[in-house]
Parts: sequence; C-alpha cells; structure tokens
Amino acid sequence: MVTSAVPPILLALSALTVPSSAFQSGGPLNLIRMSHAGPLKAADETLSSPTKPSLDPDVAAQFTIKVCTSTSCTRKLKEQGLDQYHALGEVYAMAQSANMEKCVIIEDGACQGGKNCKMGPCVAIQHEDFVGNVALEGMNSNEFNERVFHNVLTEHDAQRVWSCMENAITLMSEEGENDESEP
Repeated sequence: MVTSAVPPILLALSALTVPSSAFQSGGPLNLIRMSHAGPLKAADETLSSPTKPSLDPDVAAQFTIKVCTSTSCTRKLKEQGLDQYHALGEVYAMAQSANMEKCVIIEDGACQGGKNCKMGPCVAIQHEDFVGNVALEGMNSNEFNERVFHNVLTEHDAQRVWSCMENAITLMSEEGENDESEP
C-alpha cells in the first residue's frame, strides 16, 4: 500500500481558504461597545499592579504565614519533582515582591491536621489577635472551613495565598483608620 503525504504547507493553505465550521458564526458580526471597559491585559499583568496602594507594615507584622513541611505535604511536593521548601520559597517570593518579607513572619510549620495535609501542601495564616489559624476572604469553601489553604504547589497558588493576605492587611488597615477617625 502506497500512501502519499500531503506537505504541511498545503494543509495550512487549505485551512485558510476553507474556514472551519467551529469559527463560523452563521450570521452577521454583532459588535458590543463597552464604554467603561479598560484596556485588555494579560493575566500575569494583573498579578503585580503598579497602582496598588502600599501595605501597612505594622498591620502586616501582626500576621504569620505557616507553610506545612510535614511528611505528607513534603511527599506531595516531591511527587511533583519539587523541593520540600518550594511552597515556602514561593510564598516568601510573593512577600518580597510586595516588600513585606521583613514584616510578615513566614515560616515552616508542623502538620495542619491529617485531613488538610492529605490535600496539601497546605499553608496556614495566623494573626496575633486570634488563637490558631484564621480563614481569609478568597479561600474556597473547604479551605475556609478548615482555615488552611490546600494544594499550594505553583507560583499561581502562592499568588492566591498572598493576594488573600494583601486583602486582609488592607482591610485591617482600613478598619484601624476608621476606628481612629470615630469620635
């Protein structure tokens, strides 16, 4: 049996002249004008917005980030080919990018409970005014109930943890300002 190979350039040219039905709208193109829309940005451009207000170092110093380095969480990292301190390093890098690494305490910690570590690597947040871990806005419902971030493996995961921290620091700063302005 003889097969003839079609050169890739011919396939590409035929795709250009005969559009796929997946891209056909079936009717005229409708444009929607969005008067208040801002310029489009790539997803990673929103991670470090230059217009973000600076964080209050005194409020940030009230928080501790504990990255679990238990056997279970460490095993999950090793399964991904990552070092046992990878999650700790990612969270620390986020604090550095916000110039908060000297304010927020970031440390390795013990197991956050077997159930949490099964969904690890996990990261817990503590605040000096509360006993134990605190839940932060931005956690998913399971994390919120357990008061621990789960499956913190990538830079994106660490960014989610840090953005919740930034939000908490900002909210507590605003709350402190409101308390001071009341008579």
